[in-house]
Amino acid sequence: MNHIPFAILEETSSSTPFTREDFLGKIFGNIWSLLINLLALVVLFVVLFLVAYKPVKKYVEKRKEYIEHNIHDAETAKKLYEQKAGEGEKIISDAQKEATEIVAKAEINAKKEADSIIADAAKEASRRQEAATEAIRQEEAASRKAIHDEIVNVALEASKELLGREISEEDNKKLIEEFAANIEKEKEA
Repeated sequence: MNHIPFAILEETSSSTPFTREDFLGKIFGNIWSLLINLLALVVLFVVLFLVAYKPVKKYVEKRKEYIEHNIHDAETAKKLYEQKAGEGEKIISDAQKEATEIVAKAEINAKKEADSIIADAAKEASRRQEAATEAIRQEEAASRKAIHDEIVNVALEASKELLGREISEEDNKKLIEEFAANIEKEKEA
C-alpha cells in the first residue's frame, strides 16, 4: 500500500463496494468523452498510416528490391565466376598437356639429333681413319720406292766400283732385283 495513490485509497477505504454502473462509469466516464477519444485514436491511426506507414512500406519495398537485385547479381556473378574458373582450369590443364607434349617431342628430337650427330661423327672418324690409313699406305709405298731406288743407286755405284767397269743394263737389273729381294727377305724376317 505504499505506492497506491491517495485518491484511490479514499475511494477504496469507503465501506461500499463498486457496483457495475460505478465501474463502467469510472472506466468510460462520459460516452461523449469515449467517442472523442475513439475519434482521436482513429485520426491518429490515419495520420500515422499516411505519414509513417506508407513511406516506411515504400522504403522497405525499395530495400527489398535492392537486396533481391544484389542477391540476383551475386548469384549471376557466382555462376560467371564458376564458369570462368572452370574455363581457367581447362586452359591450365590444356597448357600442361601441351607443355608435356612439347617436352616429350623436344626430348625425342634431341635424342634423334644426338643419334644423328653421333652417327655423323662415327662416319667422319671412320672416313678420316680410312684416309689416314690410305695416306700411311701411300707414304709407306713412296718410302719403299724411294728406299728401293736409293738402294739400287747405291748397289749400282758399289757394283761399278767393285767391278771397275760399266755393267750392262740387263746385268744391272738382275743385280738390283736380287739385292732388293734379299733386303725384303731380311726386313720381313
